[in-house]
Amino acid sequence: MMEMIQRLKEETRELHEQVEVQNLAKQIMDHSIDLETYKLLLLQNFIAYQATETAIKQFLPGYSGKKHKQLQQDLEQLGASAGIPSKNDIFECHSKAEALGAAYVVEGSALGGMLLAKNLQKCRRLASVDQHHFFNGDKENLKDWNSFKTVLEQYEFSKAEENEALEKAKHTFRFFQTIFNRKYALT
Repeated sequence: MMEMIQRLKEETRELHEQVEVQNLAKQIMDHSIDLETYKLLLLQNFIAYQATETAIKQFLPGYSGKKHKQLQQDLEQLGASAGIPSKNDIFECHSKAEALGAAYVVEGSALGGMLLAKNLQKCRRLASVDQHHFFNGDKENLKDWNSFKTVLEQYEFSKAEENEALEKAKHTFRFFQTIFNRKYALT
């Protein structure tokens, strides 16, 4: 039987790639991002992470859920406000299996975040940003990912729970995609 983490990776690969292609973070990778676009990227991520981390935490009590707090620090530092999430920004988990599927997406983002952090230093139009809280390149983020993988590997999924986790991981990628495609006004 295939490990759950491998199934999650394989069965969400296409959605994962779609989200990466459509995300403003690609402008970090090509070093073309400007400050206003960066603020929008932070806002989009804040909305997505706040919703998902809040839902995950209800079923995984030891879950840190700190990414949205880091994003909030970045937004405050840049004088941008996150505002109040709309009804369209609601994300829910209904079981521990769903929370694990969602957390796979949220925690797995730390890997891409490390690469983005390295490239932020090469974005000339962001030179005025003193500190990045979310895209910080801190190795601690990988510790969170590795801790999560351990939790995932130790959980004994029933067949129904495996399907719940897989469907919620896919739903989580789609949720991020929706948030990244929505137009938000910075305040």
